[in-house]
Amino acid sequence: MALDNTCEIDTINCDDYTQADFFRYQGKDLFEVVDYFSAYFQDAVRKGYMVYGNPVSSAPEAEFKVYDRYRKKERSFLNFCSYNYLGYSCHPEVIAAAQQTLGKYGTGAVSAPLLSGYYDLTKQLENAIARFKRKEDAVIFPTGYGTNLGILSCLLKPGDVAVLDILSHASIYDGVRLAGADVKVFSHNNAEHLEKILKGLKTKRAIVCLEGVYSMDGDLADLPAIVEICKKYDVKILLDEAHSTLIFGENGRGVAEYFNLEDQIDIIIGTFSKSFGAIGGFAAGSEKVMTYLRMYARSYVFSCAMAPHTAAGILKVLELFENDKSNLIKLWENTNYIQRKLRTAGLDIGKTASQIIPVIVGNDRRLRKISRMIHQEGLCTGVVTFPAVSGKKTRLRLSISSNHTVEQMDACVRIVKNAFDKL
Repeated sequence: MALDNTCEIDTINCDDYTQADFFRYQGKDLFEVVDYFSAYFQDAVRKGYMVYGNPVSSAPEAEFKVYDRYRKKERSFLNFCSYNYLGYSCHPEVIAAAQQTLGKYGTGAVSAPLLSGYYDLTKQLENAIARFKRKEDAVIFPTGYGTNLGILSCLLKPGDVAVLDILSHASIYDGVRLAGADVKVFSHNNAEHLEKILKGLKTKRAIVCLEGVYSMDGDLADLPAIVEICKKYDVKILLDEAHSTLIFGENGRGVAEYFNLEDQIDIIIGTFSKSFGAIGGFAAGSEKVMTYLRMYARSYVFSCAMAPHTAAGILKVLELFENDKSNLIKLWENTNYIQRKLRTAGLDIGKTASQIIPVIVGNDRRLRKISRMIHQEGLCTGVVTFPAVSGKKTRLRLSISSNHTVEQMDACVRIVKNAFDKL
């Protein structure tokens, strides 16, 4: 049903619309859309579809406490939506490192990094990340989203071109748009389509942006084929390793290491909010490029810096990881196990090759009903619809961790399978 200002707000039925309808709506008044969306939202709550935003009241373990708005009480859920892939967010040594730092530095940086927000621990972390990623230098950003936003809006200018894999993260798209540069997209992992675009460019001021592991599909960038094309046309490469750092490669440095192509990547992006179990982002590359970013990347210059205790926790994670890969080994055992179980159950998990596992649903209405059923059964997963994916590719997104037990994974598969079967 089309949404326009002839619709009666009191009769809005959430089953007739998707979130995309409200995003596209343009009324005479700037805030007019919120009245319609509020009616849609309230109807979705009444029908048990609104499973987003329930407050969590415990650490992001494999099972955690969540306030259930429908039962009006806190209860336990199986946690298959957290990015705490290696369990470091809850590791006692990581927690102790952060706690010990709080007494010396306080609770936050309370300043931008170019003023008084740049601490000795920040510098130690930058040095550690640069060494880990085998780059000359690194810059620490307060968030992962702000990392891509700041870098691309800083380096690109109007008339420049960013060539993006169509499934690139929103932060990549937003950074290019903020710069006023031209956006061109190539079909997912399609090196031939990428070459066609690069061949037609009228400027050498271009950058190709990829993800190591694609955050909604869980598959890997076809880095060997794509790097070969980029080098042929002499364009820069930005690789976002948000979901692949500490996961892929013999030493956990990411998909670039996995394919033995680290030296071919101009800028490597990563986040601390995934495998590191914290918050923040980083860029690693040449010393000259990193120095430039420190002075011109607006999301770095004009944001408050990372808190020192956060940096201390991340440094401890790096130390633990480099000395003991048992969490990583366990993660891959769990990932392989649940992928087999899901496929055996006849569920469509696409071409995932990682700890991110989509379970394809298809349309928005079906997703809502499935999400309501699994919520009632105490399973918390990513429930992914527009704007994260198109309305025809809605899905559940399972995030696997090293802390999941076989029993918890079996329960997850059973709950999801039962919900699909009922529809």
